[in-house]
Amino acid sequence: MLDVQETKDTRSLHSADFSTTEFFLHLAAGTKFFRNMEFEKAISEWEEAAKIRPDSESTMRILGSVSYQGNLDDVPLVSLFYALSSNAQTGVAIVRKDHVHKEVFFKDGWIVSARTNRFEERLGNFLVKRGLISQSNLEQLAAQAKKKGVKLGRFLVDDGLLLRKELSELLDFQIKEILCDLFSWKEGEFYFVEKDVEGEDAVVSYTSLDIALFAARRALDFSSFRKLVPHNRVIFHIPSYIELSKAKIREELDANENFIFSLIDGRRNIDQLIKFSGDDEIFTTNILHRLLLMGLIGKSRDIGTYEDIEFAELSQFLKTLLEVFRLAIGELRKELGVMAEEVLDRAREGLKDGHGKIFHGISHDGDIAIDTNKILKNISLHYPSPAGRLVFIDGFQGLMCNILEEMRHILGMPLTKRVISEIDKVRADVSKFYADSPAKSKVLDCLDKLVALFPR
Repeated sequence: MLDVQETKDTRSLHSADFSTTEFFLHLAAGTKFFRNMEFEKAISEWEEAAKIRPDSESTMRILGSVSYQGNLDDVPLVSLFYALSSNAQTGVAIVRKDHVHKEVFFKDGWIVSARTNRFEERLGNFLVKRGLISQSNLEQLAAQAKKKGVKLGRFLVDDGLLLRKELSELLDFQIKEILCDLFSWKEGEFYFVEKDVEGEDAVVSYTSLDIALFAARRALDFSSFRKLVPHNRVIFHIPSYIELSKAKIREELDANENFIFSLIDGRRNIDQLIKFSGDDEIFTTNILHRLLLMGLIGKSRDIGTYEDIEFAELSQFLKTLLEVFRLAIGELRKELGVMAEEVLDRAREGLKDGHGKIFHGISHDGDIAIDTNKILKNISLHYPSPAGRLVFIDGFQGLMCNILEEMRHILGMPLTKRVISEIDKVRADVSKFYADSPAKSKVLDCLDKLVALFPR
């Protein structure tokens, strides 16, 4: 975090420095309502402010030094940020409360990035929550990035573990999380320092009112939802009149809405929907809120839990197949070392029928077997239909076929047949111990085809 110390050039900033124009009165009123959790009124005030062009002269006169400081209980954050925006300032605003530090980067008056020392809002935590990397590898990857002198996100992109588009979306989400929390602070001290902002730090482009309105609308959505649904044990159902036109309705939904909608069966509660989706609570509940507002789902009177057989079966077979994958990769690493990653890359690039989407974002490390949430999320995004959820079995079969062919070509038949022998043992366990189901039949067929590639 940036170290800021008061100097003789630092100026104290107070609410009295702002002219009592209609514009700034709306900003201050919006902040008051936001802090009192009257989000509709906050939105109304900030929307009114957005319609007014502030008096630039009254704004300019408060900014005459290189750096300045103040307190949030005196100067509303949105007013401070707007002063920076209207004066096209470039630099960093640092806000502190207790042991929490947040930095907001401005370039020519636009909010372009934000950082924090809160673990919950660090990029690594979002990467783990999204299933893009495992918790056990976070410290190792962060250390490798630090050694190379680059940020974690850039390191993951350069190393092929994350797409650039994924990183941009994740950073945008992280910045909004940092700023939305910051708008809820009722106290704290702030500093602003003029400094160059590197191109790498310019991630987004928002005005202070963009963020203020986003924070208020999100808080309103969540609070409205929580008034209707006070906890995650609530169960939703699809009304009978919606059930009749379900197929047509699903054509109008996006992939994430479609997947959550397809999971609602009148028995799963919100906790189970969150678990099945592979997403976090806020993301899932926001989708549920939208579906609820559209009248596509209704809240059941029953509140409780049940055994989610579909999720349990999906997770069970997913873990079993990924265990087979790890066995094969373990042998490759033992024989080829770091060159094993090249083999895996070729195997994934050779996948057909879009099966590569299933494994997108999956780490190549030895902990891949625990990355089931990421695959679940990939399935929900690319194959939201219930009929398509077992597509990961076809994708796994294609991936393993490619890996085994590479293994035979590079390391020869004896080692390849040794791996095939281990796969055959897994196949026997699935046949003997797993309950009969369409998924089991599909998994057995997959393993049979792998074993048949190289008869013993």
